[in-house]
Amino acid sequence: MTPETAAAQTAKSVTIDIVSVNMAFDLDTITVPAGAEVTINLDNQDDGVPHNVSFYTDESAAEEIFIGDLITGPDRVTQTFTAPPEPGTYYFQCDVHPFMNGAFIVE
Repeated sequence: MTPETAAAQTAKSVTIDIVSVNMAFDLDTITVPAGAEVTINLDNQDDGVPHNVSFYTDESAAEEIFIGDLITGPDRVTQTFTAPPEPGTYYFQCDVHPFMNGAFIVE
């Protein structure tokens, strides 16, 4: 077992609730432990508007960590992914509306 695998096995599980309303997320920072299992509960309250929450290594959105499913509001979706094993500041956004974004902090 590698140190990264060991860290992932001891990492916590966290649940993040995020709301999209009036073309904005209600969070601009999401902080999780390194290697954690992250459950995202997206509540899209924008009627007739598609949103998702996707996580990338940086603002270029060139390298994905996790791409969330697109849902058209009003609707909710729950999705789970594993946070990077390396602490750092990453990035999240709505892929349809990239101005809806924030910092994804892995500690």
